[in-house]
Amino acid sequence: MSPRSRPVRICTGCGERKEKTEMVRIVADPSGLLIPDLKNNLPSRGAYVCPDARCIDKASAGRLRASLRAPKGSGAGSEGLQEAVAAGYRRRIISLLGQAKKSGRFISGTNLVEGELRRGAQGKWLAILARDVSEDISEKMLRSLESASVPFRFFLGKDELGEILGKSPRSVVLIKDAGIARAIEESLDRYLRVLDKGGLDQ
Repeated sequence: MSPRSRPVRICTGCGERKEKTEMVRIVADPSGLLIPDLKNNLPSRGAYVCPDARCIDKASAGRLRASLRAPKGSGAGSEGLQEAVAAGYRRRIISLLGQAKKSGRFISGTNLVEGELRRGAQGKWLAILARDVSEDISEKMLRSLESASVPFRFFLGKDELGEILGKSPRSVVLIKDAGIARAIEESLDRYLRVLDKGGLDQ
């Protein structure tokens, strides 16, 4: 599909026209509760918003409910929409890490990752560093990643990363599947924008 034929939607927050894939679809349940539809498969009337805290805040002021013709009532509040969108992206990232585990296209652990980086990165990889990694290990890994031109993101804690991969606590995970790496990087960037954070996950 050429760029010109890709579906475009208007953000109910900022009002800008963007490709559908760059936005979050929002639907309303029968009570009027706003629900993020990250998979774009819920059978309801949908409206779109940029994955950004400011856009969600503006849209939540009433534009989304008007676009969706959502009924008013006790279930129509949208105060938790930002948290719901962030939670959706968080689940997606964890699911993608699980896919990397099943495919075997990952390496974890400081020493193993450093060794792999020294041998040279092949294609588009991504490193995930635990948010509670020690300062020494963080500085050491960042130097190695920069030298190998491999991008990185901070996400979760050592215990959580290890649990997802079925291992003991892990300070760093190297994703070697280009498709999964790209999807995780995109989802993590959106997750942080929704949380309005430019750095570490909480």
